[in-house]
Amino acid sequence: MRAVGIVLAAGEGRRMGAPKALLRRPDGTGWAAHAAAVARAGGCADVLVTLGPRAGQVRPGLPGGVVALDVPDWRTGRAAGLARALRHPLAADADAVLVTLVDLPDVGAGDVRAVLAAGAAGGPGALVRAVHDGRGGHPVLVGRAHLPRALELAGAGRGLRELLAGPGVRTVEVAGAVRDADVPADLPPGTLLPPPVPGR
Repeated sequence: MRAVGIVLAAGEGRRMGAPKALLRRPDGTGWAAHAAAVARAGGCADVLVTLGPRAGQVRPGLPGGVVALDVPDWRTGRAAGLARALRHPLAADADAVLVTLVDLPDVGAGDVRAVLAAGAAGGPGALVRAVHDGRGGHPVLVGRAHLPRALELAGAGRGLRELLAGPGVRTVEVAGAVRDADVPADLPPGTLLPPPVPGR
């Protein structure tokens, strides 16, 4: 199964106080770069990263070979980035897409591998959602048969929730926390804040 990873990183991060794509791990790696590297190490053949505000500061830190997608309408919500990524030829031609978020600092390559392995058993109709301690979240895997519906929902600003609420969704327990970090209190120790905006 050829899966394409999609890292949704185009948000403004209003509740965090800065775009979460600009947060950095203690070693200096940006969260967007880390999420892309995790998706690739976990088995995604290609990785797309959606970018919104301050994209120019995020793009240079992404790993080589990762495709950065600017999302002009990022203000309309996360679904805008998902729709942009699903329309990309790499995603449209994939056997499945693995959708993850920039703000999941505890999700690792092993978690991605577990979701991909569960999806491989489901073939084109696969729908897989990561679960941690009984709570569902990301990453999620959407098989090729569901991509038209996923794009329809994303284009309408509704995301994947409706698709994942239907029958046939498989859940996989993973080691990393699957809920996103929304506010500063959610940040792991040692997280580095983004550099200031030039000229401010």
